Amino acid sequence: MKNLILFSIFLLIFSCNSPQAGNTLTFTKQNYIGEWPFSVNELEVYCSGYKEIYGRAKNGKVYALNSSAKGASHNDPSISKIEEIWLDDPNWKGLKISYGDFITHGLTLCANK
Repeated sequence: MKNLILFSIFLLIFSCNSPQAGNTLTFTKQNYIGEWPFSVNELEVYCSGYKEIYGRAKNGKVYALNSSAKGASHNDPSISKIEEIWLDDPNWKGLKISYGDFITHGLTLCANK
């Protein structure tokens, strides 16, 4: 019985943290309008939990994009830091290229859950 309860809890947690089919947006460097902010050429954005926006790269790494996702995944070693792929802004020394559009579009996914 204990194993059944633990398995049920695992499934509940897993279902809350995994993107559902049709509940993701894929951005590519080639089709993005504006300055591409990442060192990867494609990023799949999804909403998880309570307005937590994540991006998954082709290599399988998942990155926390907004502060909700960063807070929720603070101690989760499976979530990478966005700084690993976030590019410097060539026009402004010391600043990064904005990826606010990715968060905005991800939040629309949260609203449609």
